[in-house]
Amino acid sequence: MTRPHRRTATGNALALSACLLMTLMTFVRPAAGADAGEAGAQASVRFDLPAQPLDAALVVFGEMTGYSVLVSSQLAAGRMAAPVRGEYTPAEALQRLLVGTQLGARFSGSKAFTLLALAGEASAPAPAAAPGEPVAAAPALQAYAAVLQRSLTRALCRLHPDAFGRYRLAFQLWLDERGKVRDVHVLEPSGVAQRDRAVLARLRSLLMDGAPPAGLPQPLTILLTPRPDPGADCAPYLALAGAP
Repeated sequence: MTRPHRRTATGNALALSACLLMTLMTFVRPAAGADAGEAGAQASVRFDLPAQPLDAALVVFGEMTGYSVLVSSQLAAGRMAAPVRGEYTPAEALQRLLVGTQLGARFSGSKAFTLLALAGEASAPAPAAAPGEPVAAAPALQAYAAVLQRSLTRALCRLHPDAFGRYRLAFQLWLDERGKVRDVHVLEPSGVAQRDRAVLARLRSLLMDGAPPAGLPQPLTILLTPRPDPGADCAPYLALAGAP
């Protein structure tokens, strides 16, 4: 089955000024009766992506395929994605997109991956840190991504169980040493001001499920967009709504 999509990124698609980009989204629905994860992973998509900065290309790739992406901006900085034109499965397209970047994808699920420097290749230089301040290593960032995703999904599902996973919203978070949100800033509103105000209010009181790794560069940029089955995403958290 082929799903036609033509998406190209513009320079102002989303400013990726943080250390992490988490895309939790999909605009492509699986075939009726098929398992969502397997259908999305195996179906071909028509791509028309030009050569462009890697971080912008990953945003568009995630929107088209529903893949969840975690990448350190210091790793993506200065790298160009190769053009991808034609019909490919998402995994095939991702492989082509990364040609020449010296990066490879490590999958943590059928539709979730992180990017790592290929063996023998030097990664991009780490951002400057204050004297004596550590910089979080890639494995620590990967592990904390799961904490962020679980904490945010639970909080926003319980806040708006009938809306989560049905809107697009981009924001930045700053966390303290315990993992509590100390500031939040909207980058791209959802288009419903009342909902955005409620989300901001909830996030400002949110404590993540774990403390961030030492040296985690901040702010964290989070992009939420529509998902294929929001009810299934929220079900585990709504069933335990009475839990802390």
